[in-house]
Amino acid sequence: MKGSTIQKKAFISYSWTTPQHEQWVLDLAERLTIDGVSIILDKWDLKKGQDKHVFMEQMVNDPKVDKVLIICDLGYQQKANSRKAGVGTESQLISKEVYDNVNQEKFIAIVKERTKTGEPCIPHFMASRIYIDLSTENTFEKNYE
Repeated sequence: MKGSTIQKKAFISYSWTTPQHEQWVLDLAERLTIDGVSIILDKWDLKKGQDKHVFMEQMVNDPKVDKVLIICDLGYQQKANSRKAGVGTESQLISKEVYDNVNQEKFIAIVKERTKTGEPCIPHFMASRIYIDLSTENTFEKNYE
């Protein structure tokens, strides 16, 4: 990330699972911003009166958005797999793009949480994709870079 001259734009897709998880996402967004990535986040960019479904669709389909970072915790995985709430809506949009273009690199799973057996909490539509593991403090820094 450091040393790049072209500012990349990324949308962060996540579940409002817990206040602690939301704070983790905000901290990640702030760090990415400091490191030169232009971040689009619902809490920053979705304004009162806007249509949340249109906002999500624009983030997934906008060619100016270089990456969609999918923050995968158990809440996201469950909502995505069952197509519930805002995550379910985003999942329907994202999964079409992932399935239609198997060579795409726009959508990146960021594993924030693992199951009790150690499996990454990734929704079905992203299960075969290479992901970035930020689920432990021990590997966070190395994998963040």
